[in-house]
Amino acid sequence: MASECADHDVTRMAKLLDVSTSGYYRYLQVRAASEVSPRVQRRRDLEVKILAHHRASHRTYGSPRITADLRAEGESVSANTVAAIMVDLGIEGISPRTFKTTTVTDPAAAFPPDLVGRRFDRGRPDLVWSSDIERREALFNRVEVKDLHHAAVAAAG
Repeated sequence: MASECADHDVTRMAKLLDVSTSGYYRYLQVRAASEVSPRVQRRRDLEVKILAHHRASHRTYGSPRITADLRAEGESVSANTVAAIMVDLGIEGISPRTFKTTTVTDPAAAFPPDLVGRRFDRGRPDLVWSSDIERREALFNRVEVKDLHHAAVAAAG
């Protein structure tokens, strides 16, 4: 708009561009006073603070923890804003992936003998049966018992 002011009316240009005339003049004042708008300056300040908190946490904190730290310092900022700035800066927190070992074998324990010699289908039903127990959380257990002859026939068929 600034380059076209000599040839066109500011009010008409503002109406055509769907912006307010007062907003355009405020923009000119801010630009004349300092080339950085308050919004851009606030974002730059947040970027510096976010980077500082991320480095202080040994690059492990994500947006929720950094947001909490900034709020503890008195900064009024949303978690979405912190997350967006972190994406723009190319930094991210570390989410530890927990691995829970559910079975611990005793190397000194004797294993039960293989009574079927790994041959599960003996040619007719009711000779070899298998069972399995599946545990999901503390309240849900599933026990499955099946005739391996029928399982082998179904797999072959």
